[in-house]
Amino acid sequence: MRDDLRCAVPSSCFLGEGPVWSAADKRLLFVDILAPSVILADPESGQFVSKPMPELIGAAVPRARGGFLAATQNGFKTFDWSSDTLTPIAHPEAGKPGNRFNDGKCDRRGRFWAGTLAITTAPGEGALYRLDPDGSVATMGKGFHISNGLGWSPDDRRFYFTDSGARRIYVYDFDLDGGEIANRRVFVQLPENAGIPDGLTVDAEGFVWSAHWDGWCVTRYDPDGTVDRVVTLPVPRPTSCCFGGPDLSTLYITTARIRMSQRQLAEAPLSGGVFALRAGVRGQADTPFAG
Repeated sequence: MRDDLRCAVPSSCFLGEGPVWSAADKRLLFVDILAPSVILADPESGQFVSKPMPELIGAAVPRARGGFLAATQNGFKTFDWSSDTLTPIAHPEAGKPGNRFNDGKCDRRGRFWAGTLAITTAPGEGALYRLDPDGSVATMGKGFHISNGLGWSPDDRRFYFTDSGARRIYVYDFDLDGGEIANRRVFVQLPENAGIPDGLTVDAEGFVWSAHWDGWCVTRYDPDGTVDRVVTLPVPRPTSCCFGGPDLSTLYITTARIRMSQRQLAEAPLSGGVFALRAGVRGQADTPFAG
């Protein structure tokens, strides 16, 4: 393994996803979608606590008033650590029982953005939603195959959104005040031999870091979509990434071990863990849900 990379959390997730740095408690929050759980980890010690969930969970983010907000197969829900309960907020796809939420994040104003996919991965069934702090939901886009990684430029003028099924990362114009997106265009189109674009994060310099499922790497793109750097990993299925640590200079990378053979797992035994990369750049602070 390269000198600037280590396995920080040996979580052995089936499908680790959605890492978020919680500055309030200096911990990494992420989920295991297929062994449904929310995981809170100390990446310095490698210790973690896993909270089982009663349904598939695609993403979880800290909530300003405590606990976290979850995007699940049954809509948006809040979780209270003290009472150990999930409370429904909204279910914009109640009429689509074959769909579930996948990745999600908050913009600078604390609005939560998350996309859906068909559990059968049927094309065109996914949509992008915005959950406002007052609990209202707006549909921001439709017709996606596998909604995935998303993020914003440091100046809040660009919004990035991944459709893994199309092997594509889109970029939109973003209006922070109104929470609106417009002028969608292709930011990156991955060739078939480069893996599948999964989760992403945007650093403080405006460069986009994308985890490539089955690509054994995380790739950093400059703002015009040109490859700036490729970080090779010792596992084939990185799923997402975020910046964290005291100065936001560590890139944390979640990974998966689902549908890997015994031989593949023997060749990549750290699959399902969380890796920490000394990135050489700083990230942006993750914003809690304001509701």
